[in-house]
Amino acid sequence: MAIYAEYLFLENVVTGGMILLLTGKITGIRCKKGLLLLGSILCGIYSFILFWDTLHPLLALLTKLGFSAAVIYATFWPRKLRQFARITLVFYLVSFAMGGITIGMMYFFGVAGVTQNSSVYLGAEGYLYVFLGCAATWMIFCLFADFIKGRMRKERTYADVEISIGGRSVTMKGMVDTGNFLTEPISGKPVMIVSAAAAKRFLPDDFVEEAASERKTQFLSDTLMRSCYAGRIRLVPFRSIGEEKGYLIGIRPDGIRIGIQNEKGSGTAFTASEGAILAIYKGLFTAGESDDNCSILLHPSMIEGGIACDV
Repeated sequence: MAIYAEYLFLENVVTGGMILLLTGKITGIRCKKGLLLLGSILCGIYSFILFWDTLHPLLALLTKLGFSAAVIYATFWPRKLRQFARITLVFYLVSFAMGGITIGMMYFFGVAGVTQNSSVYLGAEGYLYVFLGCAATWMIFCLFADFIKGRMRKERTYADVEISIGGRSVTMKGMVDTGNFLTEPISGKPVMIVSAAAAKRFLPDDFVEEAASERKTQFLSDTLMRSCYAGRIRLVPFRSIGEEKGYLIGIRPDGIRIGIQNEKGSGTAFTASEGAILAIYKGLFTAGESDDNCSILLHPSMIEGGIACDV
């Protein structure tokens, strides 16, 4: 079989990118597009190990492990050893699943291939099967991830949200709102909705009152623009049932830490590394400010993460 270097490279760029995307989805880590592209290109470059005829099988295995570690670090930049181990495990699970499905289709349809140094080349005619294998793996894992996250969401409803801004830190009770799909248009960050009464715990009263006023235009008042928080202000468009579209005034905090308690009594705490925007709402979510009430509505994605986040 004739092996075309460009086909070999492109096959592994595409499949490597799909594996990295699925790994990020399952682990709950959003990788930057540039780093994802870099990881995909590294996968394409590594495919040329197929031509190394004299490579010992043990050395081929060690090379593959070292290369996987390099790709994971280049794409996801894990900060802790445990996080690195979790990403690596998911990376290989996805790789085995995608490879197994693709090779299974290859055998089923009688597609010829070349195996060398733990690598497989299907040839130019194998593009369709590579694409179908990637698509099938993506669909299976996405359905599985959505199912698991849906079960997790039912157990994780309430949270203690610690907000840090301007040198101040406050903790308030929050609730996951499955109907909150608001995101900040430019950055794409999820939006949490905080009541005006709760916002006054870490922001000036006049700033909160002005931000909570009904707003249907994109123009900001002098009170907001002249405040020390002007550089943090974000406009969050929304549309509610029975009302015209408008804008909520959002503000970017320095940090957010979420502590979740599920129905079984166990809990976990984590930092929202991707950040979020706090949109100020003029009303209350419940009829008072007792301990049983919540002051902030969380975006579902902030507590979902990936299905392997707590592994």
